[in-house]
Amino acid sequence: MPTSKAVEPGRFAFLSSLPWLAAGIGFEGWVAYRWAGDFNFPTLLQLAMHGLGSLLLAEGLRLTLPTHYQRPVLGIVLLFFLLLLLLPGIALLGLLLAVVPALYFAAPQHVVHWQALALPPLPYRPLTPPRADSTAMREGLTSVLNYSGSPVQRQEAILACRHLPPRQAIGLLRLGLADPTDDVRLLAYSMLSSIERDLDERIQRLAHKREQHSDPFGHHAEALAMLNWEYDYLKLAQGSTAHFYLTQALHYIDQAISSADSAHRQLLRGRMCLALKDIRGAEAAFLQCEALGLDNDDLVPYRAELAFQTHRFSALRGQLLKLSPSAQQHPVLYPVMEYWR
Repeated sequence: MPTSKAVEPGRFAFLSSLPWLAAGIGFEGWVAYRWAGDFNFPTLLQLAMHGLGSLLLAEGLRLTLPTHYQRPVLGIVLLFFLLLLLLPGIALLGLLLAVVPALYFAAPQHVVHWQALALPPLPYRPLTPPRADSTAMREGLTSVLNYSGSPVQRQEAILACRHLPPRQAIGLLRLGLADPTDDVRLLAYSMLSSIERDLDERIQRLAHKREQHSDPFGHHAEALAMLNWEYDYLKLAQGSTAHFYLTQALHYIDQAISSADSAHRQLLRGRMCLALKDIRGAEAAFLQCEALGLDNDDLVPYRAELAFQTHRFSALRGQLLKLSPSAQQHPVLYPVMEYWR
């Protein structure tokens, strides 16, 4: 919000100038009275009293100036002292009636269209953040970003995303992109850009390494497939951009499977097909996983998801029943099991 900033004098500093001015005027008045009696050449006592009065007036006039014009002290006092000493009376009137008022109006009022925010306070010891899956790290940060009125607290919430897994952090950073404060938006944008830039650099390095060396077993192709898939998995890309990266990932995983087939690669291919809404491709990949001996605890959740997307709810329940008792108690799967019992 625009803030108005006016140049105002220091009230107490202005009041403190009155004793100096009164004393200086008193000394100058005494000298003028004694000298006006005989109109002779001033005596040494009168010159000394005039010099002392000029010094007192110089300090008093300095204290009447706006605060940011009162430095350097020695230079300003010396300038005023010389003027008052060489031009008695005239210099005092000129400084009080012309110079001092002019300095107060030298910096007009203006509207500042930005608001400076202090950096978030740094801890004096390393932080021990809560667990990534705890309520405090999920709903807590979301509440701060949505409802806190303090820009500093929202900045701290954005900075706390560094301690979260990327998939959870990116959702919170996208909330920060809609923040009304520029500093919070820019911080969220820079952190998102850093994550995306790091992922892109990893893809470029791996692609370059694959071009230089052969890949007979498809390890580089599998890694490239997973890195491209992360754009969609982490929600870094959306719409047609996410579809492009998923297509690239599917292309690389097919190359890896053609080099050396495995249950893990088929499972990865099935998950990519699910993301692309390729139901037949996902079902074929999961059937191949089963043929290659993949454990039910690893395969069943994705086959259940496929059944849910195709609205085959009876098949979904049948898939969930294939889970082992320990897998059914998993914190993520347990609510699903309870719902579909």
